[in-house]
Amino acid sequence: MTKASASFVMYAAAAALLILSTSTTHAWTMTDSTLNRRDMVFGILGAAVAAATTLFPQEAEATTAKTGLGSPFTGDYNDPNHPNCLRQVKVVGAPLRGDGTRSAYPVIEITGYDGKEGSGATCTDRPTRADLWKVEGTVRTTTEAYVDFSPKGGPTKMLAKFEDGGIVFPDGNKWTKVAGGTKDRLPLDMSTLKSE
Repeated sequence: MTKASASFVMYAAAAALLILSTSTTHAWTMTDSTLNRRDMVFGILGAAVAAATTLFPQEAEATTAKTGLGSPFTGDYNDPNHPNCLRQVKVVGAPLRGDGTRSAYPVIEITGYDGKEGSGATCTDRPTRADLWKVEGTVRTTTEAYVDFSPKGGPTKMLAKFEDGGIVFPDGNKWTKVAGGTKDRLPLDMSTLKSE
C-alpha cells in the first residue's frame, strides 16, 4: 500500500472513531431501518479500504522468470576475457525466508575459474574445487538479472542481459552459451559426498 492510500485509510478510520465517540449519547438500536455503531464502523472502514485499493492500485512484484533448464541463463559459457575457463550459470528458486515466504525473484548462481595465472589467462588445466569462485544475484525478468560480483572485486549489482545466445554485461563483454556444456572445464572430482 502506498503512503497516500495508507494515509487515506488512517483518516477514514479516525473519522469513524470520531463519529462513534461523539454519538455515545444517542441510543442506537438494531432495527431493520437503522444501523448500530459496529455496522457503521465496518461500513466506513470497508469503504475506505475499497477506495484506497481502487484509487491506488499496486503493481504485482512477481516475475515470470523461469528456473532450471527453463531459464535462458542456465548453461555453460565461453568468456572471451578468460578463454577455455569455466563459466557455469544456474537459476534456482529463491531461498525460504524465516517467515515461510520466498522472494518472487529466482537466484542466479555463477561458478567460475580464471586459470592458474589469474586475470586474462587462457585455461589449459582443470580446476580443483578449491579453485572455483561463485557469485550470486537475482533474476528480475526472463532476460535480465543483477549479479553481485563484489566477491571478485566487482560491483554489487551488475546488470546481466541474455541476448542473442549469450549474457551481455555493461562493459560490452559477452559470454556465449555453449551447446552441450563444457564438462571438460569442471573439476575432476565433483562428487558431493565422500566416504573416507
